[in-house]
Amino acid sequence: MMALLPLLLAESLTLSGPARPSEYMEASGRRAAFLGRENGSFEAWVYPLKVFHGFELLFELADYGEPIPAAGLSSGVEIRPESSTVRYSHASFTSDVTWLVPIDEPGGLVLVEVDASDVVGLRARFHTDLKLMWPAALGGQYSYWDEELSAYVITESTRRHAAIVGSPFASRPPTQPAHNLPDAPTELRIEVREPTVPIAIAASVNGLPEARATYRRLLGEREALARATEAHYRELREERTRIDTPDDALDRALEWGKVALDKGFVCNPQLGCGLVAGLGPSGRSERPGFGWFFGGDAFINLWAIGAYGDFETAERALRFLRDRQRDDGKMMHELSQGAVYIPWFEQYPYGYYHADTTPLYIVAVRDYVRLSGDLELARDFWPSLSKAFAYCLSTDEDGDGLMDNSLAGLGAVETGSLRSDEVLTDVYLAAVWTEAVHAMRELAQELGESRPASVPQALAQRFRDDDGIPFALLRDGTRQVETTAWPAFGLWRGLISSEPTLDALASSRLGADWGVRMLSRESALYDHKSYNNGAVWPFLTGMAALALYANDHPHAGWLYLEGTKELTFLGARGFVPELLSGDRLAPVDAAVPHQLFSTSGLVSPLLRGLVGYEPGRLAPKPPPGWDRFKVENLRHAQGFFDFEWQRFRGDSEDRIELRLEGTIGPLVVELSLPGGPVTWSPEPGTGVRTHEVTFRPGIEIEPIHAPLRPGDRSRRLRILEERFVDGTYTARLEGRRRTSYELRARIPFEVESVENGTRRGNVIDVVIPDGAGDWATVDLVVKLRR
Repeated sequence: MMALLPLLLAESLTLSGPARPSEYMEASGRRAAFLGRENGSFEAWVYPLKVFHGFELLFELADYGEPIPAAGLSSGVEIRPESSTVRYSHASFTSDVTWLVPIDEPGGLVLVEVDASDVVGLRARFHTDLKLMWPAALGGQYSYWDEELSAYVITESTRRHAAIVGSPFASRPPTQPAHNLPDAPTELRIEVREPTVPIAIAASVNGLPEARATYRRLLGEREALARATEAHYRELREERTRIDTPDDALDRALEWGKVALDKGFVCNPQLGCGLVAGLGPSGRSERPGFGWFFGGDAFINLWAIGAYGDFETAERALRFLRDRQRDDGKMMHELSQGAVYIPWFEQYPYGYYHADTTPLYIVAVRDYVRLSGDLELARDFWPSLSKAFAYCLSTDEDGDGLMDNSLAGLGAVETGSLRSDEVLTDVYLAAVWTEAVHAMRELAQELGESRPASVPQALAQRFRDDDGIPFALLRDGTRQVETTAWPAFGLWRGLISSEPTLDALASSRLGADWGVRMLSRESALYDHKSYNNGAVWPFLTGMAALALYANDHPHAGWLYLEGTKELTFLGARGFVPELLSGDRLAPVDAAVPHQLFSTSGLVSPLLRGLVGYEPGRLAPKPPPGWDRFKVENLRHAQGFFDFEWQRFRGDSEDRIELRLEGTIGPLVVELSLPGGPVTWSPEPGTGVRTHEVTFRPGIEIEPIHAPLRPGDRSRRLRILEERFVDGTYTARLEGRRRTSYELRARIPFEVESVENGTRRGNVIDVVIPDGAGDWATVDLVVKLRR
């Protein structure tokens, strides 16, 4: 059982376990998606149409008076990139039901396998919809039974839109559905005559003949379609960047991160192919998570997609968005998949209402060109980039060189107390714009175009504060001094610097074990479940981790990366939710379960922070306990290469061996070692390059964490700062009061004393003392014998 698709690759990224009936589960491809729960219920989308909702299976046994709902029998699930399977267990039968949405088909299959001790019948119920994605609408829907297809046909008065749901083993229903779609569920009655019973769902915006052709193809070619879908994800796994570390869960999280991002690249038959923001059930509405196209989300996700080398998807996503640029140069914020049916950009406010999307576009193109070396794309995009740049320049209300929210629109926040008409410029918009100026100057130089004016200094000047970087400049000349995670982008890109803000990002003020809060928990405005005033956002967590890695706070960067890794497997298997409570490990009620930029919050800091990969540069910062890791298929303009890092520990000296294999362009490898930074510039070309560094190690500590559990409050120990002066090592630690912690410690010296900790071999115990407040800092001091 659970072997419906035996031709699939045996070594898959299967995530399995007991069924959790309320947790999200999906099967999705470029053109369709089944969005549901681990009990087997789901809704079916064939973009841009919602075909039905409330799908459920029921089993019939002769000695039971009523059909048995399958949902109550769900006992286990197996989730793979190419399909999802639910097992149903009963005393008289076991049934494995697989959802398969082929990678490039406008429809999908439910494959039912039954192993029964008694004769079993099957019913499939669902509520028909044939509705367009929000906010567009159709009218006049009706359905009827088609004897030849053994299926229900759902269509509407113009007959442009049609869906088919059926099975070759389905029998004529006892009653026909009404022409107007009934509130009662539509039902398929199916005889179990074969080992596998297929139920096919197909739809089209081009009429019934096209839907009928898809329906027949799904049924007649299901094994070939399954193989093609598996082959797509195998290529994603094997030909894009992958990592092998001592942390198997991290390796798997990257693979599922690639899958989650790839599933967000969808094709609409009327609009084309681009990146949506996320997926999740719509219930009785027509909003499937954030399953419509977003500009800013896409540009953020391209930092991750480009890092693992999927240049083809990155280019298509950029072209999709360039084609929606407004005449004045502003870039699109969002586009409903039902937009061709309504005056979306003319009558709805959402199309262009974000300010950060336009400078992010410039930054995303520059980043793509850096990685891929595709100057032809840069040349093709230059007129569009110039328009975008001119638009950004036009939004400077006060003449300080920065874009202003007051003219350009929303930036860091959309709701809550931080959003105010008094905000002139928020720090995120200011930083993204400053980076966009850098990007335009760089691209202009590469293309031989006129370079724009030098980078404005207003970001560093106007947001500088000895107590930390404020959130925003206000129109009356004052500052909104709230401590937020929004300076992280500027800190990552080296546009601003602030040790107090880095300290806040690393500490419990902004940090939870599962990510960074948007707003400090010490603020009077803080609300743990508020969208913009305290919830944890994994995409911001990624920015925070990148900022911390870039500014020599690798312990704090790893803490966030480790937490997001665990989120990948805690809720919806393989996906990271949109946002979570700032107080306890649980998604907020409105959170989308599969949010692309939340997954980028894992992939980007892993590849660009821990591995430290940027074009022409590798600056690895592995956790202290690692002795090895290998990254395969790092892609750049000249080709691909693998990078291997190994550490050999000795009594008084350690050795790091570096190995590069493949095609190497101009590259600098930077190592942060106790004695100071070390660089290596391998000779460009194809082949193997090796390098060895010997050094005297320093003191290394690493907190020992228990796994995260849903419902937990934040409690993990944080390493905020380390310093070694005149034979004394000091680590500033933060933890919950009255809590005991363990740290792995490597101290390759003779120790005179340990203050605020008890040493037990390779472990140090630290107790956070009692006092006011939930959290406190303590200095762990190790004095060496002279």
